[in-house]
Amino acid sequence: MAYKTQSPGVINIKKENIYIGSITMYKKIIILYLIAAIGILFVCPVSYSADNKTDKSIEIITLSLPPASEPVPALSYRLLPRYIDQKTGNAALLYYSAAGLYPDGNTEELNEKINKWRDLPVEQLNRKEVEEALSSFSSCFHQIKLASQRNSCEWELPIEDGFAMLLPNLGTYRKITYAMELQMRIDIADGHLDKAMEMIQQGMYMGVNIAKGPTIIHNLVGIAIDTLFLKNIESLIQKPNSPNLYWALTSLPKPLIDMHKAIQYEHEMVFVEFPELRNIETEILTPQQVLEITSNLTNKIQSLTGEGKNSSLMKLLPAGLVMIHYSDAKQYLAKKGFSQEQIDSMPAAQAVLIYQKQQYQEIADNMFKWLEIPYNQSQPYMSISEKQLSILEDQGVKTNLFSMLLPALSRVSFMQARLERNIAMLRTIEAIRMYAAANSGQIPEKLTDITSVPVPSDPVTGKDFIYQRTDLHNAQLEAPKAPDESQKRPVYKLSIKQ
Repeated sequence: MAYKTQSPGVINIKKENIYIGSITMYKKIIILYLIAAIGILFVCPVSYSADNKTDKSIEIITLSLPPASEPVPALSYRLLPRYIDQKTGNAALLYYSAAGLYPDGNTEELNEKINKWRDLPVEQLNRKEVEEALSSFSSCFHQIKLASQRNSCEWELPIEDGFAMLLPNLGTYRKITYAMELQMRIDIADGHLDKAMEMIQQGMYMGVNIAKGPTIIHNLVGIAIDTLFLKNIESLIQKPNSPNLYWALTSLPKPLIDMHKAIQYEHEMVFVEFPELRNIETEILTPQQVLEITSNLTNKIQSLTGEGKNSSLMKLLPAGLVMIHYSDAKQYLAKKGFSQEQIDSMPAAQAVLIYQKQQYQEIADNMFKWLEIPYNQSQPYMSISEKQLSILEDQGVKTNLFSMLLPALSRVSFMQARLERNIAMLRTIEAIRMYAAANSGQIPEKLTDITSVPVPSDPVTGKDFIYQRTDLHNAQLEAPKAPDESQKRPVYKLSIKQ
């Protein structure tokens, strides 16, 4: 298994150690895990090229497409299992079984082979060797198929464990996904489009279900898995007689990955880790009670950060923390309506903890609130909030201790919007194929010429996609550049087959 729990809060991913519970690292962990999760998105069986001399910020994807009319009935094809074909049951149990049935033996050698094969065109594969390797996944694939026939997915992970919560099997699901993609590529190359569509359904449903786990990490892994299967649709729609998937893409849930529960969990994480803080304002504590709370705080931070007992951080807490923040805490509490008698009667450490907690809540709410708005509307405001947070973090020893628990929310929100962009661009391509089928293979001069179906805008920027027809059968479709675009923007070179 790629993920092996070393100790509470620590997950080993091959050579990389990601410390889920580290306070000092937590703000970076989301970006680090994005790299690991998006590592799923290796080369797909389409033609890629890029002019590095002109623009390194774009990824050129060349597609040679047959015209394709709207299917009849319009919803003949689905990218997620049909609800009527599902049974009552918990898909998570079958995903756990799939992970447990991962092929035994020299798994590292098998994984290396699969990754190598995924980088090769299908026609260069040693079919006998590849098919023998894929046959060892038959039990895994069967469990994934059974999971797609279940109408719910409850992972039942102990969210009360906070950063110490174990995240089992995520690495194994990643490897199973690689094998599924390899099988799907072979099916597409051989023209077995129905089998490939079935695999796409199962894979995308798995991505959606993994994203139902309680953490942002589950969301990101689900996004990565679904992005991989969407990329392979680019190969499928290039095949002769490939169906038009406009309505299959359009009928996907919006957003495909619902991050709301995980965002709520991350928002309240400070109270999962430090439940004593939740109602700390409600009564005046005794010095002994405050000592117990600060000792617990110190021990928990030591556990999460791996700091030694003699580290500077440990020396700072709790006595140094009180000394540094007490003056600011008294002023803050006075502004918040605490009477001078209340402030003077409570232990200094309690005043500081209330100050730090409430200041953190203000900071956190000012960031998390923007996640309730679509990314293309919230991005400018979230960017301002993160700049304000960075200023607070640059206050040295006066930094709010709990603010270090906040993840990189704008990047997480961007990844969700980027997945929606992928769907929208594929919808646009399918609308173009639909137009070509009705116009003797010619493509529209402008996207507004397409009137049979709506052409979506870019969920990342809220702007129209950039479209330019070069001749009657060729065009370029480009995603507008977002203000904080951190990965290559897709630029499609489209050619309609004659």
